[in-house]
Amino acid sequence: MNRQLAERVALTAALFFMATTAWAQAVPPASQPTEAQKAQEAREVEAEAEEFEAEAEEFESPPPLLMGDATQSLLAWQRSGEIASRTPRPIAGSVASRSYERYIKSFEHPIPEHLGSTVSKSKGGGGASSSGGR
Repeated sequence: MNRQLAERVALTAALFFMATTAWAQAVPPASQPTEAQKAQEAREVEAEAEEFEAEAEEFESPPPLLMGDATQSLLAWQRSGEIASRTPRPIAGSVASRSYERYIKSFEHPIPEHLGSTVSKSKGGGGASSSGGR
């Protein structure tokens, strides 16, 4: 009986080994894609690249902006009133009166030919002070 038991254990071990080996070959690990999955992914990437290239060919780049174009566009946009708020924002009478008075008073002084500068001239060339602390 001991011999029969030993043969059964050996046979069971051999069958178990062969079954696990066959199963490992039949079922690929989840972390590694199969060749079919790799081929499918490659086809998807190629399709996306072709689609991107087709869209890029359809895109027309605008003409280059010249100096002042952005400002002119913003001023035209402002003149058109296209982006103006629909909410009325009236100015209070007292504020409007004071603003107008300040505007009228600005004509009491002549506009100077040249404006003087209050910036002190130094030999250093930079705008920041070199004192390093406060």
